[in-house]
Amino acid sequence: MKLHLVKPDLIYYEKYNDMMSEWCASKTQIAPWFLDSTIMSIDEFAQFVRMLDDCEHGIVDKNFSATSSYLVMDENDRLIGATSLRHYLTVEGFLSWGHIGYGVRPTERQKGYAVQMLKMMLEQAKKKGIYKVLVGVHDGNIGSWKTVEKCGGVMENVVHIENDDEPIRRYWIDIEPD
Repeated sequence: MKLHLVKPDLIYYEKYNDMMSEWCASKTQIAPWFLDSTIMSIDEFAQFVRMLDDCEHGIVDKNFSATSSYLVMDENDRLIGATSLRHYLTVEGFLSWGHIGYGVRPTERQKGYAVQMLKMMLEQAKKKGIYKVLVGVHDGNIGSWKTVEKCGGVMENVVHIENDDEPIRRYWIDIEPD
């Protein structure tokens, strides 16, 4: 099934909470960074959407990069997951996760969606003039590092970061300019 990216918007409030309820109940890791839990009120969701818009436009702490965040929908308008693209690397981003984060809701895993999502984000990176992308994944998340490798990722190293029990595999992906 073909996926497409949408910007977070109030119209996705119920779909977002449905996805996050499922994710939280599964007790599996939630990614990317901006996903956390259900959002109780439409007003809180509006604040969440504004925060993501601010992040995209560089209205962030100087230690963090401007970041574009997307929800990922299928052809039936089911919310499949989410993804984000850091516009540049900061020390924080460079030492850990890199440019792109993505996550697929638990009931939609192992269907090839993560590969589609990462490929879409590589296109977004190219549109922003980013031709060398760093992607980090937990060492134990075999599905995710296989996804990165299918998309051309070459592992550079494995790092340990503070407050994370699991090592992170760091991959570089080169993107050909048009």
